[in-house]
Amino acid sequence: MEEPTKTKEEIPKTKKDYIIVRAYPETLFFYPSMIVAFIIFLLELLVLPGIESADPVQAEVLRSGLGTFFFAVFAFNFIIVAFDFGLGKTALIAFGVIILVLVYLLLKDQIPGLDLGLEWPAITASMEFYFFFAALVFIHLIFIYIYSRIDYWLISPTEIYHHRGILGDERRFGNAQHAHIEKTTPDIFEKMLFLSGDLFIKPETDPHIYRIPNVFRVNKKEKEIRNILSYVPDKRLEI
Repeated sequence: MEEPTKTKEEIPKTKKDYIIVRAYPETLFFYPSMIVAFIIFLLELLVLPGIESADPVQAEVLRSGLGTFFFAVFAFNFIIVAFDFGLGKTALIAFGVIILVLVYLLLKDQIPGLDLGLEWPAITASMEFYFFFAALVFIHLIFIYIYSRIDYWLISPTEIYHHRGILGDERRFGNAQHAHIEKTTPDIFEKMLFLSGDLFIKPETDPHIYRIPNVFRVNKKEKEIRNILSYVPDKRLEI
């Protein structure tokens, strides 16, 4: 009896011949501020004029609230880019801030002079400011995307290849099978915002350790790299 032929869906797929790893700069993490700025711009353009014509006081309160919210998001972004927040450090800081706030709220009415009279600041900005801020960050993200296409690492079962720059400067490291690959996620907020982490590559033929920062979906990339280095193809990858 003749065996039935396998359909296209039944034929098992072969492994990928290579993995491309791209690094991204820390300024990538300003995208939440860009999104918030663009949303506030739309509110200033489409919603606030109607509220202002009906109740100017309410419109001014809303405008200052939006400005304060944007400043808080931008400050949060700035802190993420400026510092590394590991899980332990982040938990310790959050616990300390919560304790200080609770102590202040419990004791401000009992201890004379402890009530500092703190109020939310009224921060406002023009509609044009939000638009140009969002446009500036968006253009920056476009340049980041373009640069990541000309500066990348390519890992095949037989070699590690680094392409850099418009002119195509490149370095090749042979014997990829014995390369040391390590992953770290030093910042909990960067992992939350971009699922990112750092990859470290130590080729067998090179004494240096190469850091690839802010790799998107770093856990998946690490598994793919370890999987592709677990077998040897029939021929060397040609680029």
